[in-house]
Amino acid sequence: MNLPNKITVGRFGLSILLFAMLVVTDTCSDPAWGWGAPALAGAIFILAVATDALDGYYARKLGQQSDFGRIADPVVDKVIVCGAFIFLASVPWARVYVDVWMAVVIVGREFLVNALRGYIEARGVAFPARWDGKLKMIFQCIAVPAVFLVHTVDLAFGTSVAWLWDLSVFLAVFFVWATFVLTVTSGVRYVQAAAAVLKESES
Repeated sequence: MNLPNKITVGRFGLSILLFAMLVVTDTCSDPAWGWGAPALAGAIFILAVATDALDGYYARKLGQQSDFGRIADPVVDKVIVCGAFIFLASVPWARVYVDVWMAVVIVGREFLVNALRGYIEARGVAFPARWDGKLKMIFQCIAVPAVFLVHTVDLAFGTSVAWLWDLSVFLAVFFVWATFVLTVTSGVRYVQAAAAVLKESES
């Protein structure tokens, strides 16, 4: 197994560690964990998504692109991001910022776009990622840690440090809603682009 694929597999391992930490964050009553549980979960998430660029970078630099990497890399991305949003929508302290219907739209959009891309590329037509889709991914990767930041501040200080509490709440609300808007708008544009590509290929 080459280096890029090892990085991809390592990121999948981080996703398992992330979900284990999410369970601890939700169920642990040990005061020794305290604010450390959501803080660590957020840090693991950041590490898992930040290393996304490494496998692609080394694959291009070393000329080690492979079918496994092309398929596994986006799958791992979706597992990490979609899994995190599903978790946030399932726990009371996070549902204030990520409601169930928002998570359904975010996850549903990922399935829809992936299905369209797979169908079009199976017909031998290129269907690359769009800039707004990449921007959506960036906002997703900020929104999840922002929600964990609110919970971390809540457990560590409560509202006693007013400016820190207000800032964390603002960041969570802003990035979650920005992510939702980008999810919807980029999804609509992907569908429009897919329809145009299919129409052109048929003609």
